Amino acid sequence: MSDDVTDYRHLDFMQSRIPALDALETFLPHGQDPDADMREIMARTGSNRWFPVDGGHRILILYEGGSFDPARYTLITGGWDHEHCSRCTATIQPMTLCWVTRAGEFVLLCTACHGEIFGTG
Repeated sequence: MSDDVTDYRHLDFMQSRIPALDALETFLPHGQDPDADMREIMARTGSNRWFPVDGGHRILILYEGGSFDPARYTLITGGWDHEHCSRCTATIQPMTLCWVTRAGEFVLLCTACHGEIFGTG
């Protein structure tokens, strides 16, 4: 989404506090692409984070249920431990007041951006 304020003003937001959520953790060596299994698991939520580590990437995948190979993935309770503002990319810690869309495309705004856009700040 662009930074044009009018792009956000047509959306219907509600206050929210997003808890830490579960994540699947895995490792992908340098030079390898995700295989069909990993792509399927990533596609379930569309949310994943890649962290460079020696020899490849540590990958966290938002986990909302479904089967997975425990020899390949580790379930980390509360491992999805922050979100990012869709506008400014500020980190939003779990249970911090934020604003999310009620329906349609998921958009999350920090309180500062919501205040700037809607004049509530």
